[in-house]
Amino acid sequence: MNGFLYGQTEYNLLKNSIHLSNYISSAVKNGFDFLSITDENMYGHLKFYRECKKNNIKPIIGLEVKINSHDSFDNIILLYALNNNGFHNLLKISSLLKLKKDIQLGDLQNVSKDLVLISAGQNSDINRMLCNNLIDEFNLRINEYKNIFGNIYIGIDNQRYNSLEKNKFIEEYCIENKIDFLPVHQTLYFEYADKDVYESLTKIDGKPKNINQDDDFSFPNMEVLNQEFTNPQFSKNLTDFIKNINITIDKQEVKLPTYPNTNGLSSKTFLEGMCLKGLEKRLLNINVNKKPYYDRLIYELSVINKMDYNDYFLIVWDFVKYAKKNQILVGPGRGSAAGSLVSFCLGITNVDPIKYDLLFERFLNPERISMPDIDMDFPDDRRDEVITYVQDLYGKNRVCNISAYGTFLVKSSIRDLGRVLKISSQRLDILIKMSESITDTNELLEKVKENPEIYNLLRIARKIENLPRHVSTHAAGIILSQESLFDIVPLQEGINGLYQSQLEATDLESMGLLKIDFLGIRNLSIINNTINEIKVIDQKSLNNIPLDDKKTFELFKRADTLGVFQLESDGIKKVLKKLQPNTFEDIVAVLALYRPGPMDNIDEFVDRKNGKKFEYIHPKLKDILHNTYGIIVYQEQIMKIATAFAGYRLGEADLLRRAVSKKDENTLLKERQKFVSRSIEQGYNEIVANQIYDYIVKFANYGFNRSHSVAYALVSYQMAYLKANYFPVFMTKIMNNVIGSQSALASYINYASKNNLKVLKPSINASTTEFYITQYGLFFPLQGIFSIGEVLAKEILEERKKGLFKSFGDFKKRMPSINSRVLESLIYAGAFDIFGKTKKELIDNSDVSTETFDKFLDDVKDFKEEFDFSHLKEKEFTSLGINIEYNVFRDIKSLISKHRSQIISQLKINSSNNIVGIFEQIKVITTKNNEKMALLTFNDGYQDIDAVLFSNEYNAFQDVISKDTL
Repeated sequence: MNGFLYGQTEYNLLKNSIHLSNYISSAVKNGFDFLSITDENMYGHLKFYRECKKNNIKPIIGLEVKINSHDSFDNIILLYALNNNGFHNLLKISSLLKLKKDIQLGDLQNVSKDLVLISAGQNSDINRMLCNNLIDEFNLRINEYKNIFGNIYIGIDNQRYNSLEKNKFIEEYCIENKIDFLPVHQTLYFEYADKDVYESLTKIDGKPKNINQDDDFSFPNMEVLNQEFTNPQFSKNLTDFIKNINITIDKQEVKLPTYPNTNGLSSKTFLEGMCLKGLEKRLLNINVNKKPYYDRLIYELSVINKMDYNDYFLIVWDFVKYAKKNQILVGPGRGSAAGSLVSFCLGITNVDPIKYDLLFERFLNPERISMPDIDMDFPDDRRDEVITYVQDLYGKNRVCNISAYGTFLVKSSIRDLGRVLKISSQRLDILIKMSESITDTNELLEKVKENPEIYNLLRIARKIENLPRHVSTHAAGIILSQESLFDIVPLQEGINGLYQSQLEATDLESMGLLKIDFLGIRNLSIINNTINEIKVIDQKSLNNIPLDDKKTFELFKRADTLGVFQLESDGIKKVLKKLQPNTFEDIVAVLALYRPGPMDNIDEFVDRKNGKKFEYIHPKLKDILHNTYGIIVYQEQIMKIATAFAGYRLGEADLLRRAVSKKDENTLLKERQKFVSRSIEQGYNEIVANQIYDYIVKFANYGFNRSHSVAYALVSYQMAYLKANYFPVFMTKIMNNVIGSQSALASYINYASKNNLKVLKPSINASTTEFYITQYGLFFPLQGIFSIGEVLAKEILEERKKGLFKSFGDFKKRMPSINSRVLESLIYAGAFDIFGKTKKELIDNSDVSTETFDKFLDDVKDFKEEFDFSHLKEKEFTSLGINIEYNVFRDIKSLISKHRSQIISQLKINSSNNIVGIFEQIKVITTKNNEKMALLTFNDGYQDIDAVLFSNEYNAFQDVISKDTL
């Protein structure tokens, strides 16, 4: 049989440069019957298995295991699964390798069944014993292996030039003593010329390996393998070995977890009872026709039961209930789950799908069996509490995080290689800019071919691009399983006390495992913290705030949406100003339209809302499209059109929507024929049927999920409502959420100041770890000062509990661990201004070892020398990321009054006015006439305006204008 054992891939992170796709395609090209994967983990085994199956290659799944050795060198054994049971034992061993690290042979005793052990050539202790003629030790060791794994094989690798004679001796010894042996060929890089690519990866890893010039660990073709292994016994043994292997991973059945309800009821009955109870609560104070709700609920429950997802909904309901019970805000919904009445009844979502005309089939389609997908939003500072609850309920072995892989990108690969090849950062910056501007790699290499060092770096960078560099944790996904995950997936240590799968999300979902996304949302933290402080609104009443609040829509109309979820970008603010929204539906539409593709319809949508006349291409469309002025905005509208005109079931209509959105010509033709014939059956003529179908196709890519848009519009509205009605508290919580990001913080502080919410410089005796409201304004937090993190800020506050700091000297004595650099940040931030000393006095005394001068300062009261304004302004900005005290606009209102000036927003065309402010940018250019002029950006403390000084004015005033001067 054609193929080889000990194949390794890119998933040996930083130890292999072979892309899995190249690995498989080369096997196909070489006509291999089988191919092996024997990485030191199981990150890539599932992808490998599926690609092999797709290409009619027999997949051989193994694992490289380093165990205790009987000599002073590494000892590596290769374990291969004979069947599915052996494969599951491999999973357990892979988990053991990641969780225990140091593996002894005895650790494998209970997980050895249906596994075959092959020694890893010269990397194995038994091969070295034979080479050194240590026959007694060899026999003792091989018996230890046999006692655990039964029959074993001696692996012989002929890739090392200096081991050929030794291996010849091993072959002869094995034949003479009737010991089975197999050929092994380890792959570390793709082509012989890629040795330096592999070596560079190991240097980046900090564990450099150099390959001997005569050794070859590249991907072999059959000619290479035949030259390496000339003894016919190799081929016979390998053929027999491969024939005994039979693994069928894709046939494993994974069961969903069962919800442990305490009532002794079936999950179906328990779910029905909880839904009916929930619906009664939802309809208690609402004056609506209740029959559609009960009819819809019965239908949804029947579909859920038929698809066997009763437990799924109960699992989600349970942890949502836990969150609400523990005052953890739960988002109103996301994605198509908001279209489920069952979810609404259970409190999983807070969007009434009947009120908002949302479709269950967009979420769970009985015509297309797939796993339901309910993603949950929680405040980012409390998300982990919910996950911990789930882990405690179902057990540590049944809940895990998911792996994600960070890969080498253009910049990172050049940076990493430059570091290990000791190339200066300046040259690397130039190379990165070149690589970004010249995307054709061959063209780029051609440009630098005269410089061997740079050429080599870029050649290697191209080879390692997109290789996995490190393993991280999936941002949101959690896996839940009915049975122990150790029996199903390979595991490793995760975060927050959870295990983590060695597989990616796509691999796990393809196995049928239940994945739920627990998303930590910053905006929910802001909402949660705001309502906790104002106390007028709680989590329950938040869902009942009026959706026609005047202040809120005034905020939307002026696009004053800084800090409002989904509505902060300049582009969407322009849409809001044009649209002038006055209903909640307008906000829903904006979120759906402001995306690539649908954006093309925004101007037409705005014009029609503002009175532009339009006609529906058929009167029956009016009922479906009247809220969006005849434009298809939502995917659900496409489904309703198909139902109305062609009599499709909603499940069928969802399949149509999916099919036509792919724009495949054959599919479009096939679906057209079906749609037209079904429409004719409904009584429409062929012309109308084709027109409607064309209309669906036109908007198939533009339509957005209405369920998601409604749910997220609720979050946007809630934030806008809190901002419009409780501005100081809302802004405080937003600023607290971005402490640590100086640029974001500066933006919010400037905005708050312009809206009469004053931010005060930090005080060592008043500031805490967060902004908080006082009658004078918001105190800047200690934690927001450069070089002071959360830990140090809390240390200062703990010491302050013993009594306020009495002086600068008192602070130094009581906080001896603080160094001069931190003291300097505190001084320039203004934290010690309450002690009446100038910053120069404090800086002169900031050496932590100085004591006598500090006493001198306390004694001398009239020593008031200070740094100049520009120095203080620069240093304050360095410490805070913004100027609070040393700000040219601090007296802007009195200056406006003094000079009888206008602010920029009040300026009128064709009038002359005084304005007070600074030039933020000054760009001098030369005209065609070789004269100088200036392009300027002027700021009055509230907003910017562009300005121009033409040549005459520039010549007259060039000595007067300077950047950042009032």
